[in-house]
Amino acid sequence: MSKSTKNIVLISIIIFVASAVSLGVMAYQVKEQGNQLSSHVATLQAESAQVESYNKLKKISEETTEDRDLLQSYFLEKESNSIDFLNLVESLAPQAGVQLDTEGLDVLETGENGAKWIEVSFVFSASRERVQNFIKVLETLPYVLRLTSVEMDGMSASEWEARVTMQVQILDYDK
Repeated sequence: MSKSTKNIVLISIIIFVASAVSLGVMAYQVKEQGNQLSSHVATLQAESAQVESYNKLKKISEETTEDRDLLQSYFLEKESNSIDFLNLVESLAPQAGVQLDTEGLDVLETGENGAKWIEVSFVFSASRERVQNFIKVLETLPYVLRLTSVEMDGMSASEWEARVTMQVQILDYDK
């Protein structure tokens, strides 16, 4: 082989190797760019799902405002609202035809989630039927409450007395 043929073969080999290296680098770059694109698409989909979830939650929040307000009305929001609760019970007593006395009012913190309850003790008297009806009224007050004790005693044939202890839950947002 002549010297010029060797030079042409050598230049051809160098150009071929350079082309192969360039092609390899380009293939590597395409693969890396594809991986980056895939990760960006996944991130975009995750963000899109979060935005959609946020919008759904916002819509649910707006649609359930009345329901949440109604539910919140079943709780005493703070201890000072116990006066309103007592006024309600004391206003219901004459309507039910019973003589009502409030014996005690305490704030309790129970072990169940640290929930706060106001414990109220009432003594009321009237005929047996009226006493039983007033107990039913107390059980169905629109609050989250529980009757912890109910004692009925017959004072005479027409006069009955009941001692009722009940607990009303207080909402506590500071937890």
